[in-house]
Amino acid sequence: MEPFGAPARHVSVENVAEEAQRAPSSPMSDADLASLYRRQRAPMIRLARLLTGSTAVAEDVVQDAFLALHQRGGRPDNPDGYLRTTVANMAKGRLRRIGLERRAVRRDPVTFDDPHIDETWAALCRLPFRQRAVLALRFYEDLSEADIARVLGCRLGTVKSSLHRALAKLREEMT
Repeated sequence: MEPFGAPARHVSVENVAEEAQRAPSSPMSDADLASLYRRQRAPMIRLARLLTGSTAVAEDVVQDAFLALHQRGGRPDNPDGYLRTTVANMAKGRLRRIGLERRAVRRDPVTFDDPHIDETWAALCRLPFRQRAVLALRFYEDLSEADIARVLGCRLGTVKSSLHRALAKLREEMT
């Protein structure tokens, strides 16, 4: 049993099978981790901010993702992709945990000088997590639908339908 407040760990047959097939990799050096941190911290915070709607939560999520990468014990084949997936999963988990608080506490909206951006941002924040995540990964991170499916751990068809529904909902709200 995990301590209260500890992030829930998702374990699936696929994850266990992948880990079992992987040969032990060399640990990630401190220099490699520092380089990855310098290169990816700001983009991952922006991604997490798009997914969570909060800069403070985004910074916590990214910090936790780097900590998880450091504690992993081995060097992933694709550290950038591993980090992106970890950030997306941790953002989803964090939103799950703070969902009730978020509904109860009214947050000040993010405002921009351009009213069209304000309206778009508000509409984006009203989308369900998966639709918002698919939009952020597709148009902000410029990932393919197949890559988005891998990051979110869902099927390609789910990504396509989520993208379609999210865009349709945004179009409907913006007209």
